[in-house]
Amino acid sequence: MDINATEEQQLETLKRWWMEYGKSIILGAVIGLGGLFGWRYYQSHQIETRSAGAEAFAQVSEQLATKGPAAFDDTAAFVEQNQGNNYGELAALLLAAEAVKVNDLALAQQQLELALAGIQDAALGDTIRLRLARVLLAQNELAGAQSHLDAIEADAFAAQLREVQGDLFMADGKVDDARDAYRAARDAGGLTNNPGLQLKLDNLAVSAELGDEE
Repeated sequence: MDINATEEQQLETLKRWWMEYGKSIILGAVIGLGGLFGWRYYQSHQIETRSAGAEAFAQVSEQLATKGPAAFDDTAAFVEQNQGNNYGELAALLLAAEAVKVNDLALAQQQLELALAGIQDAALGDTIRLRLARVLLAQNELAGAQSHLDAIEADAFAAQLREVQGDLFMADGKVDDARDAYRAARDAGGLTNNPGLQLKLDNLAVSAELGDEE
């Protein structure tokens, strides 16, 4: 066998292979490295974005706590700009809480609905539904309040759910149903750190006694 001839053939074969596939290999390597550096850039960008978001949220929440209603517009703008991320949802919840304090129930409802639309955590979603039900009830929107109560599934909210359900029955003039709901809330542990529930039960008991006397 002519070794030189064999080597020349192998070299020629290698040249043809390189012409056919070599550029693709280089391109693949470049894309792979680009993907690696791109992923690192993406991670770095995400960290920077989260850091900037956290700083902006901290500023907004501080202004809301110190300025109150004077910071409502800026907080609402932050919520709008950050819809779909946790900072926007948290800011919406804070704004809703402050709005309730000054009896701006329409704003509270709007912000709670925005937070609920983007939330992924089931437990937090149920917490928001309870708050929404209370806000809607305060606006005498009984059907809307009931729809949010009906959507709550977690057993952990049984006491709060039944208490708000009792409030809704009272607003609708269904006193007996309200009493049953309050008792169910009490039996579910609703009296823990909640003197208001006991007061509601006591008031219904007094009302029942007065009714019997009449």
